[in-house]
Amino acid sequence: MKKLFTIILTSLILSTPALAKTDRDSSDYLKDRKHIALMNPLVEKVAEKAIKKSLKKEFGGNFNIELDGYTLSSMKKGIFKNLVITGKNLEVENIEVPYLHLKSITDYNWVDYKKDPIEYKSDMTFAYEMHLTEKSINTALKNKKYDKRLEKVNKIAYPLFTLYDARIRIKHDKVHIIMEYNIPLSPYKRNKTFMVSTGFKVDNNRIYASNVGIDNAYGKIPINKVTNLVNLLDPLTFTLSTMNTDNCYGRVESVKIIDNIIQINGKIYVKKGESK
Repeated sequence: MKKLFTIILTSLILSTPALAKTDRDSSDYLKDRKHIALMNPLVEKVAEKAIKKSLKKEFGGNFNIELDGYTLSSMKKGIFKNLVITGKNLEVENIEVPYLHLKSITDYNWVDYKKDPIEYKSDMTFAYEMHLTEKSINTALKNKKYDKRLEKVNKIAYPLFTLYDARIRIKHDKVHIIMEYNIPLSPYKRNKTFMVSTGFKVDNNRIYASNVGIDNAYGKIPINKVTNLVNLLDPLTFTLSTMNTDNCYGRVESVKIIDNIIQINGKIYVKKGESK
C-alpha cells in the first residue's frame, strides 16, 4: 500500500508544469481565500492523466482520477486540496484487487517531491473501500510469511493436531476456511480436512471471526475453541497487513461480505515526515 501511495503522490507532483515560485503556500492562506485561476482545470486534467498512466503501468487495471488543487504554484510545490482515485481489476503485490476507492479527507495535503526520499509536509488522511475475492486471499496465503502463522498455531495445538495448509472458499456470503491437518501421535498418518465457516466483525481496528460454524469435524469440538483457531489463522488481516508502514498505516472500520465479495472500509493515515 505504501508503494501505491508513493506512486500516486509522485505522479501527482511531477505532472504539474513548472511555474514561478511563491511563498504563499501555507494552509491558512490557501484554504481561507477564494483562488481563481483559469488554468487550474487544464492543469488538473493533465495531472489526472499522468497519475492514471503511472498507476496503470504499475498495477494494471483501470483508473478514474479526480484532482482539485488550490493554485498552479502551490500544485507545483506538491500541495493539493482533494484527490479521489477509483481503480478496478488491479494487482497489488501479486494480489488481485477487483475494486479500490480512495478519497482524501484532509483538504490540505503537501508532499515535497524534491527530497530523496520524498517528504510528507503535512499529515494526510484518506478514506478507502477495498474489495477482495476468494482468489485474492488464497494468493496471499501462499506467501511464505503465512507459514510462520501456521507454525504459531501448531505450537499451541501440538500434540492434538498439526496444520500444514489453509485456504478459503467464499460461498453464500460466508468465508469457509479449509484446513489440512494430521494428528502427530496417531498411529494412522492419514491426512484429514477440517472446514469451518465464518463472518467477520471489527472491534477497535481488529478483525475477529463471528458466527462461526463447523462444516465438518471428527468428533465434538467446542465452538469457542474453533473461533479461537479462526482468529489465530486470521487470513483476512494477513492479506491486509501490507497496509501498515512507518509513514502510512491503515485502520479497518467495517468488513462485509456481499455477493461473495469481501468489502473492507476504513481510513489510511499518512504521517508527516520522510517516506521510509
